[in-house]
Amino acid sequence: MIRYPSFLIVFVILFAAISLYQIKHVITKKEIELHQVKNKINNVQSDLKILKAELSYLKRPDRIEHIALNKLGLKEVLPTDIWNLKDLENVKDNLNNGEHK
Repeated sequence: MIRYPSFLIVFVILFAAISLYQIKHVITKKEIELHQVKNKINNVQSDLKILKAELSYLKRPDRIEHIALNKLGLKEVLPTDIWNLKDLENVKDNLNNGEHK
């Protein structure tokens, strides 16, 4: 016949064994999940590097100038195209005075 202290010791040992197995199982699942997350992070970082390289390629000034001149029909800025703000104020004053006459 098994006495109560012996039964208690066997129960504690079984409980500890089952608990350790469950903890090991949970840790293994978390390690797998961590590995998957690290792989995703590495993939996103490599994609980010590729996108930065593509952005640098697309932002080249000579490419943008070619598109502006040929596809958008824009022209280069000439020195005569740059105005002084005082000239614009004079034009506004002249238009206002012309409307009142």
